Amino acid sequence: MIDMKHQIAARLHGQFEEMGFAGPGVEALRAGADVSLRTLYKYFPSREAMVVGALQHRDRAYADWIGDGAENGAAHVVHILQRLSDWLFGISNCGCLFRNALSAYPDSAPIRAAVEVHKSGVRAQFHRRLVDVAPHCDADALADQLFVLHEGLTEAARMIGPERASRQTLRTAGQILAAAGIK
Repeated sequence: MIDMKHQIAARLHGQFEEMGFAGPGVEALRAGADVSLRTLYKYFPSREAMVVGALQHRDRAYADWIGDGAENGAAHVVHILQRLSDWLFGISNCGCLFRNALSAYPDSAPIRAAVEVHKSGVRAQFHRRLVDVAPHCDADALADQLFVLHEGLTEAARMIGPERASRQTLRTAGQILAAAGIK
């Protein structure tokens, strides 16, 4: 059973994704979380804590989303980009929630920390997968390149559409991995 804090974080996540970070007041967040103001503040004592809770929820959901996949070769590494493409088609194509939060709260150390944890986690996933399939490759450099593609795909999908952005990103990732001898 999901505990109350995780339930509220999931609902806050939905509210922020739908209404942005600048728009909803605490009353709208409370209503969206379907709890009393007292309960909301019990688990998330400030608006900043509410944003961090929503981001932590999204981080867990995204980590689950990109997990598993092909076991071997380039497909094992590119799986993360393919799942991001699936996310952009089926879940959300409104830009990166983490970057949106940081844009709304540029001076917030806790929000910046939540964003950094998420982004470093995605990069670490690329690194781990690269080491799994090609232990002697330059995993640091390749992980950086693939991470940049990941971040670019999120933003490019808003500008040129998820289909075109995904196609180009997956093609480029394949070329990067092929040049590194990973097929």
